[in-house]
Amino acid sequence: MPIGSNVRGAATLIRAANGVGIGPALANLSTGVSERDRKNAKKAAKLVKQAHKALEERGSRRAEILLDEAIALLDNPPSVLWCHRLVAASKASNYEYVVENYQRIRDMVTSEDEIVVVERSWIDCLISAGFYEEALRELDSLAVRNALAWSAMKTTLGVIHGRLGNLGKAIAIQKEILAREPSDVLARWNLSIHQLEAGELPEAFDNYEARWDWKDFPSEHRTFEIPRWKGESLEGKKVLVWREQGVGDEIRFAGMLPDLIAAGACITFESARKLAPLFQKSFPEVTVRPEQPAEARKRDDYKGFDFEVPVGSLARYFRPTVADMRSKCRPWLKRDPEIEAQVRSDIGAAPHQPVIGLAWRSSNQNVERNQHYVKGEYLSPLKMLGAAKFICLQYDECSEEVGVMRELGLPLYDFPAIDQMNDLVSAAILPAPAIS
Repeated sequence: MPIGSNVRGAATLIRAANGVGIGPALANLSTGVSERDRKNAKKAAKLVKQAHKALEERGSRRAEILLDEAIALLDNPPSVLWCHRLVAASKASNYEYVVENYQRIRDMVTSEDEIVVVERSWIDCLISAGFYEEALRELDSLAVRNALAWSAMKTTLGVIHGRLGNLGKAIAIQKEILAREPSDVLARWNLSIHQLEAGELPEAFDNYEARWDWKDFPSEHRTFEIPRWKGESLEGKKVLVWREQGVGDEIRFAGMLPDLIAAGACITFESARKLAPLFQKSFPEVTVRPEQPAEARKRDDYKGFDFEVPVGSLARYFRPTVADMRSKCRPWLKRDPEIEAQVRSDIGAAPHQPVIGLAWRSSNQNVERNQHYVKGEYLSPLKMLGAAKFICLQYDECSEEVGVMRELGLPLYDFPAIDQMNDLVSAAILPAPAIS
């Protein structure tokens, strides 16, 4: 599941920005000015409209570019335009921009609506950077000054308490919101995340389905002419399972495919293209096919199925309790003893010598995610383990980091001929002879 997405891009931000009228502000700029300025104001208004459309389609980076172009057209951009620029940066996780420009924009705005938009962006930034106590203070200040705005952001208060480890309080806050407004999708999504962390199954899985009602959820909201599977008997049924979220989520959720196989279903799994060979090798009973872009999909490709289900919804039916999770969780990657022996030979590892695989971060780096990573050099004390061998499992460009670790005395073997980012079958073999 997307880390922190229950905060980043929160709908309250863009709703607030949409409530701050940029049209009148740009119209005022075209009054009593030169023909050139009037034309530029019209161009800017058109760019802002395009930016709003990009935000609605989760194209936050595109929105940033469009808003920068609009700002560049105007000698004195109105404060509301800067508000929209800050919102786009927040939704794009461009917190460097928020940090650099928050105070300047905050000093510029005067209306309470604009102030709320700016402060919401700042609170989002503080949470994503891990400054939870500071975010709480900002929320308290907002509650005193603007009760309506604070109420709209109360779900964020629950998120902060969840990050602080106060899961009971976080769950209570989200449930309080839902008791008042059952249709609050963001509160229900946040509740599901808190409940998953607290092990409150199966209610967490039920609430997790709210992801498909949340427009900021970072997966395509696919629709089919096939009934959604909701726990019916699958013996002899043809089932389409389709991918969602990121590659890591897809791999994690794929661990439920053996449950689906055991239920007697005939399964077709649409996976990320680069994962298809890995899944086909690991699940020979399943027909695995790469997901096609929306424009390349054919209606005939989806004929004959009895049910469809997103892969992230399987646990709701097959592993509804923590006990089920613990009893059914099994490794599913297929091992290849011959290749494993060759890897050990290549690095000079004796038969019983420990081999440890090291990966220290994701390729997706930003202010929020970096809190969960380790710097490569911090792993250098592992050299004290003596006889162990170390394999680099970091899958993106990391030659500089590997060089630093080697300089610090950690003998780290890498396999530059293997594209660990895209050749996942080969990449999956490397951890097998290791303690990863």
